Amino acid sequence: MSTKHKLTRFVLACGLAAFATAALSSQSAQSQDRLVIGSVMDLTGPVATLAQYAKRGVDIALAEVNAAGGVNGKPVELASLNSESKPDLASSLGLRLAAREDVNVLIGGNFGSTALAVSAVASRQRVPLITPTGLVNEEQRTNRYAFFCLVDFSDFSDAILAYAQKKGYKRVAMLRLEREYGELGSKFIRQFAPKHGVEIVAEERGADGDRDFTAQLTKIRETNPDFLVVWFANPGGSLVLKNARQIGIRTPMVAPISMDSVATVKLAGSAAEGLVLAAQIAGDDVAPRQQTFATAYAKAYPDTPQPNSLEGVGYDLVKMAVAAAKSIQPPYTREKMRDALGSLSYDGAGTVVRYSSTKNDPSKETIVLTQIKDGKFVVAK
Repeated sequence: MSTKHKLTRFVLACGLAAFATAALSSQSAQSQDRLVIGSVMDLTGPVATLAQYAKRGVDIALAEVNAAGGVNGKPVELASLNSESKPDLASSLGLRLAAREDVNVLIGGNFGSTALAVSAVASRQRVPLITPTGLVNEEQRTNRYAFFCLVDFSDFSDAILAYAQKKGYKRVAMLRLEREYGELGSKFIRQFAPKHGVEIVAEERGADGDRDFTAQLTKIRETNPDFLVVWFANPGGSLVLKNARQIGIRTPMVAPISMDSVATVKLAGSAAEGLVLAAQIAGDDVAPRQQTFATAYAKAYPDTPQPNSLEGVGYDLVKMAVAAAKSIQPPYTREKMRDALGSLSYDGAGTVVRYSSTKNDPSKETIVLTQIKDGKFVVAK
């Protein structure tokens, strides 16, 4: 082949390469003029109820946004994947979504382990994550790409013990999960006990899959506590409530936000009556900022018309992403979305957001203590 022909082929190749690059750039720019949310949720597995109720809120918010014209005149897309309550799978699915050029933001990670897995992906791939969990370590709380919708568990623990102090409870016992979730609950309850004049008289442990807690509860009963902290998630937490009533424990009980769900009433039945919960919405006594969501939820789920924290926060996952996108001009790049989320001021159905420059935690004013009365969730008095 002559030098002239070689030169001609080289020029053509360069032209084709430039054209392909331009086409890809144009395609990428076009994909970033709409909001695409990648979702990694634990829709099956041991903690499926957490994600299943959150997904209700996600679906309601997405329908509302798109019925109102979407963002930038285009419908918001949700790419939803099920991590099956498995951290390794959550990481893999997070990477799959991050590899899509059109995904501007991630949501998901419904309990500590999967939240940590997805947030690690978010940090490495530099894609913002809005997560509906509160179980993370201090390092993850300062991850600039992870934005939390649940109040830090230390704040929940402080609120629980402040309630105990208000009610005059001095002797507090605790039955908690043996995994990290329960360890954090124990850490913070013990940390704030002296502040509220409370003595921890007993602490027992159990696992998610346990089917009987009478042995631990019998030991707790012998210490004669005024107040029992049940730091569990369902279904185990509801079984704790039933076992406690079955062996004659009539002590007032409190549980964390993981049990703020209609599943607690369904699974525990009458044993759930009177339970106090750390929550972010009172389903039968909502704040004005929560009314629009509560009305939409009751219409969507007339058989269970009271929304709880998980549903409210699920709704906020989408609404926060939309609010961030609407505060900037397209293209909706990941960095622009991250910056928009970081400066977001948002009063939502399940969370109130005023993120700081060092931590992406929601405001403490998000917290509300609720109580189950006649099967309904009302503000605890």
